[in-house]
Amino acid sequence: MTYRVLFITLLIYSINCNVIIRTDARCVCKQWKLALECANDQDCIWNSNTKTCEQEECSSIKSQSICSADEGCQYRDGKCENFTKCEDLKGKTINECRFMSTNCRESNGEHCLPNALERKCSEFKNEGECLQGQDGFCLWLESKCILWNNCVQALTKSQCEMLPQSCDWSETLKFCLQKQCSEIDHEYDCIAVQEGPNSHLYQVCEWNYVLKQCESSIPDVLTFDTCASNTLQAYHWSSSNANEGFCEQCLSPNVQKPTPKHCLCNSISSQTDCQQNQTCIWKDSKCEERKCTEIDPPQACIQLEHCAWFSGSCVEFTQCENYKAFSNLECQSINKKCLLSDTLETCTSKYQECKSHKTDDKCNGSKDSKNEQCYWDEKTNTCQVWTQCSQQKQATYCEYSGACLWDGECKQITCKLLNQHSCTHYLTSPNSKNWKYCMLLDTCQDLNPDLLSKDECYAFSYGLSTWNSSECQLCKFPDDYTSILSFIGMIIITML
Repeated sequence: MTYRVLFITLLIYSINCNVIIRTDARCVCKQWKLALECANDQDCIWNSNTKTCEQEECSSIKSQSICSADEGCQYRDGKCENFTKCEDLKGKTINECRFMSTNCRESNGEHCLPNALERKCSEFKNEGECLQGQDGFCLWLESKCILWNNCVQALTKSQCEMLPQSCDWSETLKFCLQKQCSEIDHEYDCIAVQEGPNSHLYQVCEWNYVLKQCESSIPDVLTFDTCASNTLQAYHWSSSNANEGFCEQCLSPNVQKPTPKHCLCNSISSQTDCQQNQTCIWKDSKCEERKCTEIDPPQACIQLEHCAWFSGSCVEFTQCENYKAFSNLECQSINKKCLLSDTLETCTSKYQECKSHKTDDKCNGSKDSKNEQCYWDEKTNTCQVWTQCSQQKQATYCEYSGACLWDGECKQITCKLLNQHSCTHYLTSPNSKNWKYCMLLDTCQDLNPDLLSKDECYAFSYGLSTWNSSECQLCKFPDDYTSILSFIGMIIITML
């Protein structure tokens, strides 16, 4: 069962104090690490035995509103069940269809139709249907249905209150105005405000307990109990311990954290080393590269330039422009050559200079013509080449750098700072090509691959070295390899 779609279309990123939220970036059940976060997600249920958050089955959902708002469910004959297809639902009107499933907001007069066939606002002819069209939220004005662009278009209090996250009725001015965090009077309402009826922009709010007022905020300063709620469940607490961690963006389930590219198959002479590389197969006493379709883990798939991980399988790579994604991280998780295009909905292989990017969602995670990754400077609101960990102010991209970790601020990694689960290797700076290796003894310590034995060489160097005659040698990789890894980030693998 897929995660529930919010009634308002959402997308997530930060621009100064603003947050854009999109449904594909909303956290899914398995990403909640705290029981509190899991309990507040109506799609999820906390497993007290495994201490994990699990997706609730449709048949367990009793509420019609929760059931019909879930993409994976449908409400029919008084019960919640797994979603099949819109045509299976008998609905004479669009309101009857909306009552049963968020996937089916249209009707042909007999049964429901998928949202792709939904009419636009201007095509609705009566006020009762003028709620939401294919192009967004609608407003009934002067006996016709229009696309609702600005709060001031609503002429009555009842119309204005249809979108409480965006609009606020002024009793003094008798106008429907754009809502602001500062205008929210109660703590329980101090969450986020939408910057227009059909805007993707959201302002994150936080309650000031000292001044007892609602104020604009940013996700990085939210606490464990406000992280998810005040970002409309687009961020989660990074630790299972409420006293540790930080408020971290939930990446789309499509985003992968690939393992480092191991030695090329034809450079491996040991059968044991070959079998540890998921892109290789030992055949006729030599190590050969697998076909893309034979590679299952996404982390291994995107190690190969001619492969792409798309729609849950490893396929032959065509071109970046053929793949749909919403962030640089997603594009890089399809194929390492790809970045987010200017449309913010597809990938591209065209690299642009950092300074050319005008928003942080396009900037963070991108690379310039020299394969240097970029960061968004929040002080100057400009995109710059990322040279030091401390320059990055967003926890998610800090953690994905391969050189940095987030501990209240973005810091350069050293072996001593890593725990037993992340004691592997790191880059000496965000755009460095120099790797440092770590090894877990009593604590995480520096590792010298030259000191490894034949049996230890490949596994203990995390697949970056192989035994050559009499010594453990670092493999040679394409020139763009380390810069790609510097974007993709710290990789946690278990080979010991």
